Amino acid sequence: MNPTAPIHPAAGQVTFLGAGPGDPGLLTLRAVEALSHADVLIADPQVLDVVRTHARANVDTPLQASADEASIPADVPTLRDTTNLVMGAARTGKRVVRAVSGDPGLDANVAEEMLACASEGIDFEVVPGIAAAVGVPAYAGVPLRDAQGTDVRFVDARTADDRCWSEVGASDATAVVSTTLDSVAAAAGELVSAGRKPDTPLTVTIAGTTTRQRTWTATLGTIAQTLKAAKVLPSPDGGQPVIAVVGERSAAAQRDQLAWFESKPLFGWKVLVPRTKEQAASLSEQLVSYGAVPHEVPTIAVEPPRTPQQMERAVKGLVTGRYEWIAFTSVNAVKA
Repeated sequence: MNPTAPIHPAAGQVTFLGAGPGDPGLLTLRAVEALSHADVLIADPQVLDVVRTHARANVDTPLQASADEASIPADVPTLRDTTNLVMGAARTGKRVVRAVSGDPGLDANVAEEMLACASEGIDFEVVPGIAAAVGVPAYAGVPLRDAQGTDVRFVDARTADDRCWSEVGASDATAVVSTTLDSVAAAAGELVSAGRKPDTPLTVTIAGTTTRQRTWTATLGTIAQTLKAAKVLPSPDGGQPVIAVVGERSAAAQRDQLAWFESKPLFGWKVLVPRTKEQAASLSEQLVSYGAVPHEVPTIAVEPPRTPQQMERAVKGLVTGRYEWIAFTSVNAVKA
């Protein structure tokens, strides 16, 4: 028996993990730990790149499809098959990480997958993540509450019924609406019909918490014109998810002071980093802190001399005092 080989229980374990709204830095410490021990990683397509970097190199990642199932090859499992993927891996004693966008507690599909595990007696745990409805407004510079304790209502426009819209529209609470870019105007219309004033401020944020984030400030009555003027509608990307925040917290004057993320000096810039792999990391981290997107391209590699004689002569010269000065042309020369 190999003492270094991982020990698996007879039945595996499933970790339902929230990957947050998009920024890889928002993964929790517990999420990173779970990913590092995963044998199988089953992730929603939109968060696969976020979580895969923390998994082992040999982790198994069964392919999952996007929402557009019409363009999916027949041999690629769709999201409807996710439960079978999770259960199949767990039955063989594997440690399975099921990663979803946002928080798993807000994902209806995950609830069904957890029930399937429970019915078969498979151990599972839940690692919460930051929900988009909370994380995206924070990155957009829109606080959801103030010192007066403003109420907050969360609405999923895809499932909201007339009663839901009526309750939210009749209140003065801050409303956080999860919808799509091409459905924002319709959601605004629902709120106006339910009693909200057309001049109520709102913000709309797409690709929240990522360097592709964009936020527009308008009112319920003008958001359609604002998006058209910005030339984002009509658009083939109209189905992308957005977070809309409705209420005085979204007023343009306040957001101008609190928009910390999109105001970074290099926000959204793509920067090529042609350095050694070892040296690129620190520069890339600094660029990210300024909002840039670094693309590392290792252009050189530092290797020892093919024959040791020349280096030995140089070292001997240092010892005997043959050289009065040593000129290092780069950090790489010092390390070599």
